Amino acid sequence: MAQYDEIAEHYKETTQLEIFRIISHTVSHWIGDVTGRSVLDLACGEGGGTRAIKQAGAGRVVGVDVSEEMIRLACEAEAKQPLGIEYLARAAQDLERIGEFDLVTATFLLHYSQNRDELLDMARAVVRNLRPGCRFVTLNENNGRAANWSEEVTERYGFRWRAPVWPLNDGDPMVITLLHGASQATFTVRYFCRETYEWALKEAGFQTVRWHELVLPPDMETGDARAFWAPCMERQPFVVIECLT
Repeated sequence: MAQYDEIAEHYKETTQLEIFRIISHTVSHWIGDVTGRSVLDLACGEGGGTRAIKQAGAGRVVGVDVSEEMIRLACEAEAKQPLGIEYLARAAQDLERIGEFDLVTATFLLHYSQNRDELLDMARAVVRNLRPGCRFVTLNENNGRAANWSEEVTERYGFRWRAPVWPLNDGDPMVITLLHGASQATFTVRYFCRETYEWALKEAGFQTVRWHELVLPPDMETGDARAFWAPCMERQPFVVIECLT
């Protein structure tokens, strides 16, 4: 994920896309109340979601990302508006035990694994830092559901999604480009089927794995907004995975 070092500024701009409002609302919905809880936010990027968690009342909050440039942007935002968040530049799969957290979150992490072994290492790092009986909530690419979707449709939502091969098998790449005005951010993720995700998560120590759909913010639930987003909500290009130890 060091690919983000080169696109960090452009990626930050593309997070203004409306799809990220849906993503943020969905993550918040499935995370639930974080008041007073210690939270480890993996793949934190420039820290937008991490700050939202802290502002929602969380206690200790630590953000981790493999990209030093993303962490620089996160620290820059922390300096401008101090919230008491700690940031670390680390690869999630190599993360040692840095605490015993009540909740581990990640918006786009697991699909950056290069293979099954790395996916398992990521899952084990989460368990290593999670208090027994607590949760891991992550938003992920949803089984290549957008990979063969018409660009005419996806570009209206601000992204392109290409798979060099079809059908997809575990470890196959998918190239995603986010489009926001003059800003574009292109990066590569990997496809894994649900069975492989569940294998890695349960092998790492999770007892229960649940899958949840995207949730529209209330102001998008009616009228033209709902109609505009209907194809996206039907396709569900992203999914929340909730895991319990």
